[in-house]
Amino acid sequence: MNVLREAEYRSVLAQLRDPQQRSWILLNPTSIGDTALVCAFARAFTRQHGHGITMVVPPDHMAVTKMYPNRFLRVLTADRNIQTHIINNYLDMDRFEIDVPICAHPYDHGDGRSDNLMYLFKYPGRGGLSLTDVFRHMLRLPWDAAIDRPQIPAEWDVEAEQIAQQLGMVKGKSVIIFPSNSSQHPQFPDVFWSTMAARLRERGYMVFTNMKGGNFHPKTMPIAGTTPINVDMHQALSLVRYAGRTISGAHGMQFLQLMGGQYAQMTVTMPIAKAFTDLQLNGRQYHSTAFMAQYMYPELLVNTPFAEFNVPFDGTEEELKRIAIAIADESFNDPSRVNRVERDGSSFLDAHRDWLQTLVGPISASLS
Repeated sequence: MNVLREAEYRSVLAQLRDPQQRSWILLNPTSIGDTALVCAFARAFTRQHGHGITMVVPPDHMAVTKMYPNRFLRVLTADRNIQTHIINNYLDMDRFEIDVPICAHPYDHGDGRSDNLMYLFKYPGRGGLSLTDVFRHMLRLPWDAAIDRPQIPAEWDVEAEQIAQQLGMVKGKSVIIFPSNSSQHPQFPDVFWSTMAARLRERGYMVFTNMKGGNFHPKTMPIAGTTPINVDMHQALSLVRYAGRTISGAHGMQFLQLMGGQYAQMTVTMPIAKAFTDLQLNGRQYHSTAFMAQYMYPELLVNTPFAEFNVPFDGTEEELKRIAIAIADESFNDPSRVNRVERDGSSFLDAHRDWLQTLVGPISASLS
């Protein structure tokens, strides 16, 4: 390392290291869901490795860390490009040492292919590693390390209830749709969303479209026939709890809400080609199971009113309308609804409920 680079690295360490005591330094340069999962493992991490954690997050993820009080020695903010610069220029990704920054995302560890183990789910019977287990492995945690649920400060609940009342949201009889995504997933045609919204209104629901967040959106925003709403991250769980139902793409905000588990029903729409071809994302190849919670984080689904649907983004208008209506109607026997099964045809979640439920904490009490 030349003199200038060494000086810059020493400056980075001086900013990240706690001046009073030693700590683990975890860098979180990616999505809401990834940051939330690292936060959810923070208690298990300190039990396993000792010492406290200096948590480094993008400024817009601070709310996530506040949902996990008393987990961190310090929380620092750094833009994603700064974190990735540190990761790409100064870190030996095989090192796992206290007081040395660690990338808390699996892309860069070892040969950089740990997430490829998830691809094995494409071949029934060959196994595969879930996303949550990839993170357990990366953080060097026991395989039975439990995920902690987020805790919502009381003042956030009060704020969300005030917003809901200002919007005229009907408690327990409303739906908030989160259609946007920060990953470049294929988008559904407008007819899918507008058909769903119209059917939900026919069923007596008030329907809202979240306009905030995400880099990729449906062509028409807000979704036709819905009320636009700007949901901040710290309000999302409380507002969904108040509304009752959420319909969402597979993304970080949806994952955070799933971790909270405080909703009457959550439906996830997964953009999967009719031919179930692989998806190229961020230069990597993924099978369709990479979208599916039942494969990627099944422990979060036990005893939870959750459903996920394969939605062919390249389907015909008639196919998209049919699935949109099935989702709105909560027709969970529809063939497009995913149900992971064992070889004998039984439900994976039912067959493994006993050990899955030990891997996640209890759901907190609902908003009164």
